[in-house]
Amino acid sequence: MLTLPLLAKMSSAALAAGITACLTYGQTNIASGPNGSGMMPPASVLHPNARQGVVLDPLAEMAHALASLKQERAKADRNRAMIDWLGSLQTRFTVQRLESGLVYKVRYTPADDAGDVLEDYVAVPFGPELPFAVSLHAAGDGVVRLEGLSCAGQNTLGQIDMSDGGATAEAAAMAQAEAYLRTPDAADPGLPADCLTVRLKRS
Repeated sequence: MLTLPLLAKMSSAALAAGITACLTYGQTNIASGPNGSGMMPPASVLHPNARQGVVLDPLAEMAHALASLKQERAKADRNRAMIDWLGSLQTRFTVQRLESGLVYKVRYTPADDAGDVLEDYVAVPFGPELPFAVSLHAAGDGVVRLEGLSCAGQNTLGQIDMSDGGATAEAAAMAQAEAYLRTPDAADPGLPADCLTVRLKRS
């Protein structure tokens, strides 16, 4: 059923395309009931390979296409923000390609004072999902604190004592980045494109 919020979100061009399709194609179906939307063109108009007799709602299809377009635009804006951030860095970085995304590794040269950021591991999914970063902070006495940064905020992931000869902080950060890329946060076109990179700007 069409509602005013749905109509408000759809462009006039999209609505015009749906109306034109309904008027142009003589073979139509009538959708009734709570989910009905009136006259609909044959499914082949929307999907050339659709089986004969399949009924598709053109307005629902257009709404889906518009949602996909918004996500693609959000992805492009996210990538542009990442490029701007990388271009602003005053230090070198490396990038590692994984199955589901990229991890940028940025090493800084702080004075090793407690609280200083040592490295950032920034995970960027190949899809439109949100990016995520793991930052290594010097916590004093050979201890490194892992901080997770996302568009929603920041939280402590744990601490590693570099003097005990166990797992390194770098390996722990990379493991966190890989784990995030396996189940990234869904894209949110309503968030600013630089919602993560603005948190990664180091003085």
